[in-house]
Amino acid sequence: MQRLRDYKYILFDADHTLLNYLADERGAYERLYASLGVKQSEELLLASRKHSEESWTDAGLYQVSLPSIQKQYHTLYRTHTEEIFTRVFAQFPNLRAPYSAKQTGLMFLKELEHTAIAIDGAVETLEVLSKNYRLGVATNGLSVMQRARLVDMQKYFDKLFISEELGVIKPTNAFFEKVLKEWGINANECLMVGDSLHSDMLGAKCAGMDCCWFNPHEIDRDNEIVPDYEIRDLRELIALLG
Repeated sequence: MQRLRDYKYILFDADHTLLNYLADERGAYERLYASLGVKQSEELLLASRKHSEESWTDAGLYQVSLPSIQKQYHTLYRTHTEEIFTRVFAQFPNLRAPYSAKQTGLMFLKELEHTAIAIDGAVETLEVLSKNYRLGVATNGLSVMQRARLVDMQKYFDKLFISEELGVIKPTNAFFEKVLKEWGINANECLMVGDSLHSDMLGAKCAGMDCCWFNPHEIDRDNEIVPDYEIRDLRELIALLG
């Protein structure tokens, strides 16, 4: 495999790249329902995942290129959890949860403030690359949640760039400009690694940064967004970057 050109800095997305959000979310639901005294079932957990996905979509949180979403992203991130439990309680009226959908949603966010489960190969890759590169994380999300979830990986990173702290989100130029400014580097010194074509790849390219698409599920690429590199397993970076 052809080796990538030399970089000094590697910037990683967090969720679905380094962190297994779906596993973390399921754990959060399990802890939440246990704390509420709710009898759990696979049906309930699967329904919660379904409503989470639908609520996220309906709130427009996938549409990160829209200025209206960029402006409200962190507010929508918090409020969409109320909608999750509005839908869950409607589907399971016998849950008898002691709190409102809004209160339950806020409790759910707190349950997500746990150390994350790593994507396969993530820790191994970070361990090797941190010896020769300065590593960072670029993530859209809530500050307390993301810092808590990344705590076991913190030692590998020079900086964590979290959208709520920066006041802007990926893929805006403002986000990547703040990353480069805070790190004190040039775009051509850094490689962005992430799973999202629109948030990670497009944002990085517009900022003049090379990008590597992490595509473990081999999904079809949007021909309008062409990453510089593509990998299926994070450990491929070890060979590529050396």
